[in-house]
Amino acid sequence: MRQDSSYGIQNFSVTPSQYTAGSEQVLYAPLAAGVSPLFPSPAFPLSTSTNPTAVYITPSPDIAGSVFDGHSFEIKFAAKFTTGGSCSILFNLYQVTNAVLVAGTSSTLYKTLTQASPSGTGITKLVTGTSTAANTTSGTLTFTQQYTWDSVSSLLAINTAAVTYQKGVSISNTQSAATVGSLNAIDLNFIPSFTFATNVPTVFTVTEFAITRV
Repeated sequence: MRQDSSYGIQNFSVTPSQYTAGSEQVLYAPLAAGVSPLFPSPAFPLSTSTNPTAVYITPSPDIAGSVFDGHSFEIKFAAKFTTGGSCSILFNLYQVTNAVLVAGTSSTLYKTLTQASPSGTGITKLVTGTSTAANTTSGTLTFTQQYTWDSVSSLLAINTAAVTYQKGVSISNTQSAATVGSLNAIDLNFIPSFTFATNVPTVFTVTEFAITRV
């Protein structure tokens, strides 16, 4: 029986100037207020040019023993974009521990997440996508995958293959990690990254980034 519980963000316009063509970068909070009512907030202070803030989704903090513990849940991402010239888009998904996120945006640990090509302790790439052309066009990008985590095994595990579509065309994915062990409830944080090759889209709006019990 489905009993959906969902947490996430909607209709957030990414600031193109925060991204460098050819570099893999995670989803950032904006540099200034007024871009979205979601920012700034206690969880997501505004980014600065030297210390960007990573935007992630996570279940309700009472997950242990609640509706998510031991139940399937789905990560969903959707965006609409417009490109003004030659452009390819590569979408990846990461899991990040609480220790990284609470370290502070100026800390060395946190910057292992917000730097180009995020990597380091507490950062696990779950899915690697395929760079796909989106030249001088408008369209959509969507991603879905189901996972399970439980408080007994402390294991995050995939339940389904990752599915990505760009402008209605299926995009192949590689499962970089099928399981991640030794995770507490507070470590179930998910964040996407993007590599915009040649040019950054002129418009890139996150229409949905959510975690939903299924």
